[in-house]
Amino acid sequence: MLHDVLNSISLWLPGVSLMLILTVVSGFFSGSETALFSLSRDDLHRFRTGSRAELQIFSLLSHPTRLLTAILFWNLVVNLSYFAISVVLARRLMNAEFQGVAWGISLAGVTSLILFGEVIPKSLAVAFPRRISQMVIWPLSVSVRLLDRIIPMLQITTRGLQRGFWSDLKEETILDADDLEKAVDLSSQSSEMIAHERSILHHILDLSEIVVEEIMRPRGTYITVSEPVSWQDLGQKMPAGGFAAIVESGTDQVSGAFWLTDTIYNAKQELESFRESVIFLPWCAHAAVALDAMRTQLCHVAAIVDEYGQTVGVLTQQDLLDTIFSSSPSRARRILNREAVLEVDKNVYHLDGLTTLRYLAQYLNIEFDPEEEQSITLAGLLHQKLKEFPKVGDECVWKKWNFRVIEVKDHSRIRVLAEPVKQKRKAEKEKS
Repeated sequence: MLHDVLNSISLWLPGVSLMLILTVVSGFFSGSETALFSLSRDDLHRFRTGSRAELQIFSLLSHPTRLLTAILFWNLVVNLSYFAISVVLARRLMNAEFQGVAWGISLAGVTSLILFGEVIPKSLAVAFPRRISQMVIWPLSVSVRLLDRIIPMLQITTRGLQRGFWSDLKEETILDADDLEKAVDLSSQSSEMIAHERSILHHILDLSEIVVEEIMRPRGTYITVSEPVSWQDLGQKMPAGGFAAIVESGTDQVSGAFWLTDTIYNAKQELESFRESVIFLPWCAHAAVALDAMRTQLCHVAAIVDEYGQTVGVLTQQDLLDTIFSSSPSRARRILNREAVLEVDKNVYHLDGLTTLRYLAQYLNIEFDPEEEQSITLAGLLHQKLKEFPKVGDECVWKKWNFRVIEVKDHSRIRVLAEPVKQKRKAEKEKS
């Protein structure tokens, strides 16, 4: 066997050399994929203000689909080339009557590709994701940019094949959120799904219907600072909501945020280590869009703007999570750190103007259709009904409930007394 190997060295050496090179390249792409996608969210936040290599890692992972497509494409090209060379090499050795050498090289080739092209690189990448990511980022960036030039041609080819062979291919009907909610309700008949799990599923589906204006923190309900900023500007304590919005000097326009919750502090950068960019969303965007954008852009805060581009509030990822996981999500409770609906007597309540009509309807067991309502909050309803700024003593009726303003603080904070219309009329008759 050794004699055959030496005699056939001129036949197999060039091919084996190419296979070794391709094994290293395959290991590079396999390890790169594992290392980059093993980075934690904290790692990515740290990379946003790090070295050039770390900034490039963050840039590539901001478009994960593009990165993964490039890695899988080049890895597939490398592996197909590897096996093509091994087949040609084996046939050449077979024709020269070196069958034993051909079988040995084929088995060794498959084994080496599995071990050195997949298993070992991936294992090292899982153990040292940050270090390996910084080592591979520059050649990986080049491969991604090369594929950017090829993808348009691949898309044209795919579209042509689809029109030629599957011209009658039809898209499946989109499943509406209402259909999914019905499925959840039907599954609730099974004892396997407890009430809280069913509630969470409903809240997740509701994200596609709730607009961000309904769950955002309105302007004036969060801390704002202008750069440069020190700990003294934050009162040397955790701000409400775990963040501080960065605004342009003399304006309310949000341009960034200091996210102080679950963020690693860097003593060298001090407060700047908590700084992150924000995304901008229109007030009419749905909560599901906001959550997806935050996860994609790796940020925790969204600035909500009106049709004129003015900031009307902010929305945090924590607000969205509270909307999903809280059994009874309430924006007013998050902002005020207390219950916004207080029962003072039988069917008599004190309400805060920040209370949303959706939450109020749920609390009072009122039928509610958000598409029929022009207002989001109780304060907005009062403005709509009264056609002016509410004053103490003003009243209006909504859904057979009477609302009377009992306290107004500089037009920004309103307290309301609510009771059923029938109950109110009965009490008035008894007094008269």
